[in-house]
Amino acid sequence: MVAVCLIGTMMSCHPKHEHETEHNHAEAHEHEHHHDHDHEHHHDHEHEHHHDHDHDHGHSHGVNIVAFSDAQGAKVGLNLEKVSPRPFGQVIRTSAQVLPSQGSESEATATASGVITYANPSLVEGTAVKAGQILFKIESSGMADNNMNVRYQEATANYNAAKVAYERKRQLAESKIVSQSDLEQARAAYEAAKAVYDNLKSNFSPKGAVVRAPISGYVQSIHVSNGGYVSSGQSVATVTQNRDLQLRAEVQPRYYSYLKHIQGANISLPGENRTYTLEELGGSLVSYGKSTHADSPLVPVIFRIRNIGNLLSGSFVTAYIVTQSEREALTVPNVSIVEEMGNYFLFVKVHDGEYEKRLVTIGATDGIRTEITSGIQAGEVVVTSGASMVRLAQNGAALDPHAGHVH
Repeated sequence: MVAVCLIGTMMSCHPKHEHETEHNHAEAHEHEHHHDHDHEHHHDHEHEHHHDHDHDHGHSHGVNIVAFSDAQGAKVGLNLEKVSPRPFGQVIRTSAQVLPSQGSESEATATASGVITYANPSLVEGTAVKAGQILFKIESSGMADNNMNVRYQEATANYNAAKVAYERKRQLAESKIVSQSDLEQARAAYEAAKAVYDNLKSNFSPKGAVVRAPISGYVQSIHVSNGGYVSSGQSVATVTQNRDLQLRAEVQPRYYSYLKHIQGANISLPGENRTYTLEELGGSLVSYGKSTHADSPLVPVIFRIRNIGNLLSGSFVTAYIVTQSEREALTVPNVSIVEEMGNYFLFVKVHDGEYEKRLVTIGATDGIRTEITSGIQAGEVVVTSGASMVRLAQNGAALDPHAGHVH
């Protein structure tokens, strides 16, 4: 009986032990799983926190973000502009020749035939002269024909004789001794002789004839050599005031329909890193051609400008002819654009002291502003002057505190 109970007790107790053991193992496993889950959750939380930290760090110091403080900007003359749509018409880019305007250029001509010499050995092209200043002397005394000395003496004698005859007839006319018609003939002869005499006198010296500057200005070109022979009436030099000039541009006929809408022009001078507006040159549109010719299929466009001191007649410049249009576009000043290996970038302000280097696509330019066709939106603020200094800061170059100033 005892044995049976012992056996029964053993049988009834053993399953309970296994159940408790399995239960204990399950709790341990669940605890371990819960511990692992908490560890993974804690690890993910640390990873997210680390990711957020990296994101914030990249926002301030990413590859395309440049830190450039307001103090640095003030030193280099940094300027900003808010991008907004503005009218931007058809731009015709072409070359234009600088020409003298009418009335600003005059020829100095030989007053006699003979051997010409410079009045001043230092006379060269570009020399400033005043109206009436003697530029050349012409010696003709040794020549049988057109001897200036003989001509001057003859003119002097004719003038004196005509003057005496006129004065005498004028006195006789007062006494009604000569007719009014005789007096008029005497006066006409006197005035003609005086004109010849005055002309020779103004262009004559004891050593021969002289050539004077017709206007005040600069000697643009000299057409004779010192000691050479010239004929009376021959052009020996060109004097220009070099103050008012013309620009003659020639455009293709396909732009003809735009010419009636010309609003202005921007002029880029060779060797200068600057483009001038027509207003800055005190200029205006004169005219444009209404037809073409067989020898020149291009349409001329003429502008009048004021010489700012570095325009040379006969030279060529680049002209951006701007036409009026209702089309609007996002444009930025040309100084805003940074070029690197054929790509174009703008520095866009993202926060105070932080600028993003933004890849953009450019369109047409009028020499001063350029259309941006993609990469930027209206309302964004871009760096204008000083963009090159922000670029240096991105490359880690040391900034010159005096750079960017205009002296």
